[in-house]
Amino acid sequence: MGRTFRVGACALAWTMVAAPVFAATQCAKDNEVTAIQAASIQQQLMVAALTCHAVANFNAFQIGYGKELRRADADLMKMFKRFYGSRQGEKEYHAFKTRLANDSSMRSIHDNPGYCAAAQNVFTQALVPQKPALAVFVSGVEVQENPFSSCNIRVAVGMKGAGSVPDIVPTPK
Repeated sequence: MGRTFRVGACALAWTMVAAPVFAATQCAKDNEVTAIQAASIQQQLMVAALTCHAVANFNAFQIGYGKELRRADADLMKMFKRFYGSRQGEKEYHAFKTRLANDSSMRSIHDNPGYCAAAQNVFTQALVPQKPALAVFVSGVEVQENPFSSCNIRVAVGMKGAGSVPDIVPTPK
């Protein structure tokens, strides 16, 4: 009984240690990549609302894309739960969103004029009268963090300054 218990305990411990490694090797689905990008952009624009005095633009973004943002956020939560399990997935989801906001705040602190110019560029493109679908819009904006590979594309890092918004770079197959 003692040996069986030790072997079982070791197997359980190995599984708990290896689970995040296995999760990281899984691929995000297309809607989950959109959710990652949407969450990143949403957090960056939230910081811009506060540090660039762009609350009206942020509110217009939230209202204009509200339904799609809520769907993307639900997809993001499902992705984290799929990769990490229900309880740990929820913790990882919240940690990810917190990191996005913190990273955005730090970039704003280090170069507020550049950060605000980049945010204004994103707001301008998001708030056009014939706004694109959220998935189309976020696919053209670089994001700051991607916790999982899509296995099809590489998500670039950080909002760029004023000018054209760069495209996501396809990964060779």
